Amino acid sequence: MRPASSSSSSRSSAGGGGAHHHQHNHGGHSISVSPPTCRHAPSSATLDLLILLLVLFSLAFLLASSLSHVARSLSPLLATPPAAAALAYATAALPYLATAAVLAATAFLSCRRLPRRQCRNPRCRGLRKALEFDVQLQTEGALRAGAGSTAGGAEASMWREIEALPWKGGQGGNNPDYECLRAELRRMAPPNGRAVLLFRNRCGCPVAKLEGWGAPKSKRRNKK
Repeated sequence: MRPASSSSSSRSSAGGGGAHHHQHNHGGHSISVSPPTCRHAPSSATLDLLILLLVLFSLAFLLASSLSHVARSLSPLLATPPAAAALAYATAALPYLATAAVLAATAFLSCRRLPRRQCRNPRCRGLRKALEFDVQLQTEGALRAGAGSTAGGAEASMWREIEALPWKGGQGGNNPDYECLRAELRRMAPPNGRAVLLFRNRCGCPVAKLEGWGAPKSKRRNKK
């Protein structure tokens, strides 16, 4: 099935009762929902980096303490003045060397690009903060042109994936818990077309769908 030439995206709110702000562009089929987002919640990558820093500092402290203990144990065996002086200087420099090693490791890890989180989809783009909701609109002309079509292309492949997605809430897309969403989709859908709401993971891959069909066009018959 070939898609329409327009799509729209929306984002979900953090709470269940959050208000949605709709923006409609009458020049095209674009609808956006932009709820307020919480920017105070730390990301998992930041927490992982903090834990890594704590582990590195702990290892550096344990290494410095162990080497200092070994140096003090060997100091009676190295009683000669040159050896004792060299051992004292080495013992005094151990904390600084450990700190330099920790800073170098931190700089290396911060400059290195973190691997993207991908799902099991072989075509996953591995996004980090993708939109949770995405609304795709399909007009009547696109539905007629794409009926029974097996043509390739990125858009055709996208709509084939949408057709294969499971319904949100099951029951063939008729779950009464999502009736308010279907009513909103019916208002957004073009005449004789449809609006499909995609539920996406954080990586950007769709996992479920809901759809609403637009109002049918009124056919006026001329009476002779």
